[in-house]
Formats: sequence, C-alpha cells, structure tokens
Amino acid sequence: MKETFYKGAAGNLSLHLVTLSLAALAANATTVASDSLPIGTQITGVRIVNDALGADTELTVQVVDHSGGEKDLAAFDTSSAGNASEFVKPVYIGDEGPSDLVVKNTGTGTAAGDVVIELEYRYKGY
Repeated sequence: MKETFYKGAAGNLSLHLVTLSLAALAANATTVASDSLPIGTQITGVRIVNDALGADTELTVQVVDHSGGEKDLAAFDTSSAGNASEFVKPVYIGDEGPSDLVVKNTGTGTAAGDVVIELEYRYKGY
C-alpha cells in the first residue's frame, strides 16, 4: 500500500500493481488495495490474477472517494484460479478528492488466497 503512484507528465499510460493476501474476506466485506489515488488520475482498465478464492466468490474492484461515493470498475469471478481483464469507461479522479482503490467480495462465499490487481491508468492532470 505504500508504493509510489506515478504523477508525472500527462498522458503516459501506466500500470499500478497491488498484491493482496486475503485471509478470510467475508461476503460484502471490503479491503483497501491502495489508498489515496491522486487527483488527476484517469483509470482505463483493470486486470486480475487470482488463486482459487473459494466457492461462490466474486471480487469487485471499486474506487471510493473520501465522502464514501463508490464507483464499480469491474467484477471478476474468483471461484477458480485464473486471470482476466476488463477495459472500463474512463473514470477520472477529480473534484471528489483523492480516492481509494477497494476490493469488495460481492459473492456469497468467503474469499481466501492471493490476488494481484493491475490498475491501468494515465495521469491526466487536474
């Protein structure tokens, strides 16, 4: 969670990697993958590489601003090991302030195992 987030020249497409070890993420529970994504960031895609996290598990990657506003980026079935990616309609972090990258278990089972989240973004500027 303390990795440097690139805030350089506008327009460079970058990839932010976060590795999570989920011990027992209950259904509807969340965990913060990265805090305070900077203002001026435009998210363009999400990738996931995961262990088999358990029956009936699904992880939804979200951006949550400091006032609690949530934007779902992508949902991934994580019952079996694998990898997936999804392009998203660009999500811009702006006037709502720095936002957190959050992973929510939107399945009905408890999720346990390793997950790598790859957030594709470009620093557009504010």
